[in-house]
Amino acid sequence: MKRETFDRPGIRIETWFDGIRHYVCWKPHVSVFCGNRRDLLRFMAWPTKTPTGDALRDWLTAIEEADAKRAQRHSTPEQEGLTPELLATGFGPEAHLDETDPNFQTKMVT
Repeated sequence: MKRETFDRPGIRIETWFDGIRHYVCWKPHVSVFCGNRRDLLRFMAWPTKTPTGDALRDWLTAIEEADAKRAQRHSTPEQEGLTPELLATGFGPEAHLDETDPNFQTKMVT
């Protein structure tokens, strides 16, 4: 997944989402890994009511809203119509190709 970045003179933050939001924060001579917004803001120590401080907080809010929308869109396997057999064993009727599929006659070598 593409990483989002926040760049300003003297600070840089990279973040990515793989089920949980992760942040790598840098300021001169030190960088840390942060797992949440509170730790990130504590490390950056950028005060509110400054242009960079407000931009940082707005950027974090936008990312959190995007994550919330992603969580709402995310569907469970049961919602996708997968059978309990396929979910339990990984091999159910959905794993078989029908005759209209161009790969129906191909054989797999294991």
